[in-house]
Amino acid sequence: MTSPGDQHRAPAGGGGPAGGRTPQGRPRLGTAGRFGIGAAIGAGLVARSAVRGGADFILALNAGRVRVMGAPSAVCMLPIHESNAFVAAFARTEILGRVDVPVLFGASTFDPRTDVEALVGQIAAWGFSGVINFPSVILLDPEARAGMERLGLGWRREVALIEAARRAGLLAAAYVRTVEQGADMAAAGSDLVCVNFGWTTGGVAGEPATQDTAGAAAEAAAVFRTARRLRPKILCFVEGGPIATPQGAAEVCRASRADGYIASSTVDRIPLETAVSDTAAAFKAVAGLTRKVEALENELLGDGRRFGLIGCSAAMAHLVRMIERLADSDLTVLIRGESGTGKELVAQALHRASRRCDRPLVAVNCAAIPRDLLESELFGYERGAFTGASRSRLGRFEEANGGTLFLDEIGDLDLPLQGKLLRILESGVVERLGSNQPHRLDVRVLCATHRDLRAASAEGRFREDLFFRLAQLEIRVPSLAERIEDIPLLARQFLSAFAARHGGPPKVIDNAAYQRLMSHRWAGNVRELRNVVQQAAILGDREVIGAADLIPLLDAPAAAAPGRAAARPATPAPAPSTAETERDWIVEALRRNRFRRDATARDLGLSRKTLYNKMRHYGIA
Repeated sequence: MTSPGDQHRAPAGGGGPAGGRTPQGRPRLGTAGRFGIGAAIGAGLVARSAVRGGADFILALNAGRVRVMGAPSAVCMLPIHESNAFVAAFARTEILGRVDVPVLFGASTFDPRTDVEALVGQIAAWGFSGVINFPSVILLDPEARAGMERLGLGWRREVALIEAARRAGLLAAAYVRTVEQGADMAAAGSDLVCVNFGWTTGGVAGEPATQDTAGAAAEAAAVFRTARRLRPKILCFVEGGPIATPQGAAEVCRASRADGYIASSTVDRIPLETAVSDTAAAFKAVAGLTRKVEALENELLGDGRRFGLIGCSAAMAHLVRMIERLADSDLTVLIRGESGTGKELVAQALHRASRRCDRPLVAVNCAAIPRDLLESELFGYERGAFTGASRSRLGRFEEANGGTLFLDEIGDLDLPLQGKLLRILESGVVERLGSNQPHRLDVRVLCATHRDLRAASAEGRFREDLFFRLAQLEIRVPSLAERIEDIPLLARQFLSAFAARHGGPPKVIDNAAYQRLMSHRWAGNVRELRNVVQQAAILGDREVIGAADLIPLLDAPAAAAPGRAAARPATPAPAPSTAETERDWIVEALRRNRFRRDATARDLGLSRKTLYNKMRHYGIA
């Protein structure tokens, strides 16, 4: 408990320049002629935000605390806690010393054990700038209020609280509802009276409105006239009831000639409900939009986009279906395809779509490692196993344990190493060089090659038993020539990726340049296309890449035509037997002739006009 001197000293905490001070050094709640704002809150974050927004003073109320806990303000009237201790607990730790405006303590006089004078002294000692009577009997229904009055815990006790605050040198603010109550608090010396119209309407948890703003203004005006007659410099504020928006506050204050407004639910519950629900809805919308964008991208770029495989051609659709079917199998997969087709991407896709996706994917390029080092790279070694082996090292098989091992260019293995690889694949056990200690592994093996291993095994260059062990499952990656309709998608993707790495907007390719790209023989497949597109982006001095920009980078397309023409039979391609297969017949011929319509018409034995009409009929772009 504090000494009398402590109780009557000027409060040290909470007061600041925003509220100003009287000539006697007391902080004040507002300035005559300037509209004031108070914030009745229950959390430090809300208090600091309110001050940043221009609040002139803070009311620390138990109602504010229960609101931020998720309950309606009216819960504060229930005997679920000792109100003054409840307010002190959050206000002293979260608000005092953290804002530069006066902080008033919402003091309850409902508890008969509370000594009002001692309570005010304690509030002053804690460092609060002032006191306000809250919770108040004005918020009780008539029957409950009458009971409190009979017990001596009613309105006169709240008036005594304000008188004690004045004697202690604290600011005094009073909630009132009637003309008589306003007169009582003005006579008690209150610095401010606030007509409280009851619990705030509006929002999700708001009370239903029982009064409109016009009625509230008339009621407040009567209270203010009486209070100002008794105490001319008293500040008159309004709060609650039908005032749920700034516009509503302006209407009531203007009509009642109020000096300001105290925001309670309107500064925390209502904006919080709106902000949180709107923000959650926005994130939900983003998630939905993301799914729509992904669906559109999959439609435009193909189902393989999630695997990094771009293309909508039939060949790519088949490849993606194969990946999905084989992903969860533990059988060895042989990935065949020409150089530059993206065999490593297929291996990555198989791993990412498998149940091992959260385990390591270890890749080894068998053609890039010298043959005398490849064995130790794959199987590991113990210290002293060979000259220079100063420490033991795990091999790639052990590194991939539990996950996937990708052996690229498997066709480049020499025969002795092929035999050892076969034994490991059959047994699931690896021994490091320099050791006879077996290490049992759980590894899924993927292999890739551009060579014809079946022919190599027939010629004795590749073990036939290893070939059959590797080719338990096979995936063939189509060449770019088999899916030239994907070239525009790939080119745009390469330009976008290039721009993302180097900054600036991606360049675009005009139609003539696309025709040039689609008529080129892509011996290097997708890798060659990427190189050409990136070179064109670097070397071109315009934002649009034209056919002329590609001439130095590509072989002349006409050079490829004679070979293809000579390879074609002199007779036209056989016509389809049914109307249902005619569309496929035309599409296949277009692909075969790299979408050059004149050449396709000659190949099919049709006139150009007939071909165009059939393409239009079948919706072939």
